[in-house]
Amino acid sequence: MKNKLTIIIMVLAGLTLSLQANATTITYNFQENGPGDLGATSTFTESGFSLTASGFLTSGGTVDLFAKNLGAGEIGLGTTGDPSGQHEIVTSDFVQLTLPTTPPSNFQMVIGGSVTNGETMQVWFTTTAGTLGGTLLGTITATGGTVTVPSTDQSGFIDITAGNGNVLLSSVTISTTVPDGGSAVALLGIALAAIEGVRRTLRKWGLG
Repeated sequence: MKNKLTIIIMVLAGLTLSLQANATTITYNFQENGPGDLGATSTFTESGFSLTASGFLTSGGTVDLFAKNLGAGEIGLGTTGDPSGQHEIVTSDFVQLTLPTTPPSNFQMVIGGSVTNGETMQVWFTTTAGTLGGTLLGTITATGGTVTVPSTDQSGFIDITAGNGNVLLSSVTISTTVPDGGSAVALLGIALAAIEGVRRTLRKWGLG
């Protein structure tokens, strides 16, 4: 019996470590609510995790978001403020992403789309809603280019604008651990307490 209890404890401990390390990556392609005009603010949900995007003019005020889907390289999130009518992000507006805080997650990467012919996309981190600026995290110079969001910049907003021309926000990724380690440890603690109770009872009966 003692050996069996030891094995049970080891299995539970291994399960807990497995749960704690079960990180998953979630990708938003901004087609979850589209295609078409999404209004000035739209919340996108994947695997139970939500990400809110808002459209702003660099001069102040809002602009509607636009989910574009015209095939490879032309799929992503733009705005209705594009004077060319292509519904992409231009130098006079930007898309602001509110970094998710619940459930716990880490914002990882921004991926650019429709960045061609000398166009550029700028990715900023800021703690100010509705205002472009803060820290320039990087510049994307080609379709499929990426900018990684540092682990120190996880509480605030990510701003995406065109440095030149018009561009699309192709997708972003976040990572999260499901379930969270705290819950797993709590469950293990309850299980171990129950096993210890059984062990004491067996000892009392002379069976342990």
